[in-house]
Parts: sequence; C-alpha cells; structure tokens
Amino acid sequence: MLIVPVDKLREGMQLADNVDSTTALEYQTLLLKGTFLSSGMIEMLKEKGIKTVHIVGGGIADGAKVDPSIYAARRSADDERNRERNERIGKALRDLDEIFDCSEEIKELSQVAVKKVDVIADDIINDIASDSSFLGNQMIALQNYDDYTYKHCLRVAMLSASVCGELNMTPEQTKEVVVAGLLHDIGKSNIDHDIIIKPGKLTNEEFDEIKRHPLIGYNILKAGGNYSPNILAGVLYHQEKYDGSGYPTGISGDKIPLIARIMTVCDVFDALTSNRPYRVPWSVAETEEYILGGSGTHFDLTVTQAFLRAFNPYPVGTMVQLSDGRHGVVIAHSSNVLRPTVRIMGKFAGEELDLMNDFRFLTISVTGLYMGDDYTSN
Repeated sequence: MLIVPVDKLREGMQLADNVDSTTALEYQTLLLKGTFLSSGMIEMLKEKGIKTVHIVGGGIADGAKVDPSIYAARRSADDERNRERNERIGKALRDLDEIFDCSEEIKELSQVAVKKVDVIADDIINDIASDSSFLGNQMIALQNYDDYTYKHCLRVAMLSASVCGELNMTPEQTKEVVVAGLLHDIGKSNIDHDIIIKPGKLTNEEFDEIKRHPLIGYNILKAGGNYSPNILAGVLYHQEKYDGSGYPTGISGDKIPLIARIMTVCDVFDALTSNRPYRVPWSVAETEEYILGGSGTHFDLTVTQAFLRAFNPYPVGTMVQLSDGRHGVVIAHSSNVLRPTVRIMGKFAGEELDLMNDFRFLTISVTGLYMGDDYTSN
C-alpha cells in the first residue's frame, strides 16, 4: 500500500481504503476501497479538499478498466462500520454546531447539551480504540476550508484521545480529556464573532478580548455544575505555556494540569495544520518539528513525545523525497517518528537509509508516488 497525494494520482490506480470527506455539517464516504480511479473521480477528490489517499501496490493495476460510474461496491463488514462511524461524525458536527451557536450569549450548557457531549466523547474514544487508522483518516477529512470553532474542538478531542492512549491514561481520565477537548473553546461563543473570524492581525485590544475565552468557557461549564474540577481545569488552562508565558494565569511547568498540557499540544497542532482563508496550512511534519522545537518552553516534552507517537507524519508506505533529491518509501520507524527508515527507489533502488542515525539528509518531504519503473509496497 502507498500513500499518495491527490495531485499525483493517475487514472487506473486502485484505492486500498475508503476515501472519506466532510463539509461543515456532513460527513460521508466518497469512494470505496477497491475502486479504480477515473479522471473525474480524481478531480472530485481535489474539489473536496482531500489531500492523500491509499493506493494498492504499485499504483496502476494491469488491465484496469476505468469506469466513472464506480462509486460503490458490495458493503462488507468494514464498509458498514465505516458508514456508521461517518454517521456518528456527522451527528457530532451537527450537535456541536448547535451547542456552540453564538446567536446569543451562553450562560451555561443545558442538560441536553451535556448529554450530547458525553455521547460524542464515548464515540470518539471507542472509534479510535477500535481502529488505529481512524484518527489519521478522519483528521485529514475534517480539515476543510469551511472551518468553525466546533470543528476545531472535535479535532482537538480526537487528537487528545489518541495521546491519552500513548500516556496509558485510564478510561476515566481519557473521558475527561476528550470532554474538555470538545468544550475547550466554548468561551469563544461569547466573543465578538468578527474578531474570531478576522483574517488579518488582531489589534492589542482584540487579542485581549480573545484571551478572555478560557475563563469564559470555565464559567459556562462551572455554572451548570456538570463537570469535574479536572475538566474545568482543562478548559481554563489550555492556553498556558510550559514556560509560564501563556494565559490567563501564567502558571508554568507541572503546575499546569496534565489535561491542559495535552490540549495545548493538540490545539496548536490542529490550528497550524488546518486551512484558513488567509493562509495555507502547514504540513504535518513542519508542525510537528515546530512543536518538538518548543518542547520545554511552550510544550511539555513528555506530552509532545506521546503526541508524535500517536500522530505519525510518515506512516509506512509514504513516498518521500530526501534533501539530495532522491525518492524513497518509508519502511520502518525509529524512536523519533520524524526520522524514519527509507528504502531508496529509482536509479539507486534497494538502498536503505536509517535517517535516525544518518545525518547527511537533514530534510524529508512527502512527495507521493515515485513516477519511475520501480514501485515498492509493504
């Protein structure tokens, strides 16, 4: 299986997995695994904002017949499970949209809203635990141009759930982290919406207004009396930094509750990798390099390491280009997921480079399918 950027796809390539996408309020499966791609399908994927897909083997199957009408296949057990998960994602988006509705000031969450958040949290935990590929696929699909605070919160909650697994947290602790992730920006609902969506640089006064949202969110959740002190702390402190330079209180180090330290990393990752009308998103690798570089200052090192293990930028099968221009495929990982083992393709096919211990290659970028004669699959 190869992981291929959409702009590198060609007619006749066969999908090794379902392709899922989302609009602001609708999550759905676009193409099913086993489909042979047509030019029309490829254009559709580009229009939907899909970044990468999983391709069978070396790419183009021998004798493949491209049929633009192939958008469905017999539903297997996996297909049905994907459909059900997609429906849950869609419902979660609709429910969160209602909860975060900023048509009027939110004083506290209703019991109905509290119950909806609880169900969403359980679904996230169960879906991620049952399928290790679920997080990566859904995070890619959920990062579209029609971005809203509630979608960001859903992504942060999903990322946080995976980090909790790497930290071996208990189910009860994980549930608190996911709930806090879902609601960490609820305070923004009571901030002037024009400030929230402003494309340019904020004035000092506008930024001061934004900085009120953790405390506003804390007060909204506290007013209802439905959430534990740990969840409240996650919402209140999620903008604090490990060196004490954050807000609203400026606490530092381990004085920041673990729940908030987890959300800080996930929050920044999602913000930087998401599309915005005024800037292009950073790549996963660029963002993780940034977060790793900020460990000990902005971020907790232990949480950062857990995050990198949970959300690998170079899964096995990813096609990459090294700093010397050569292409290869990722075949294994080391303790540092940003420095995998790569098998070279093309003229020097077969050579394997352990980038963890080979410092001749300082940069690595995802390129997609190598267009030469040699293909490698795992």
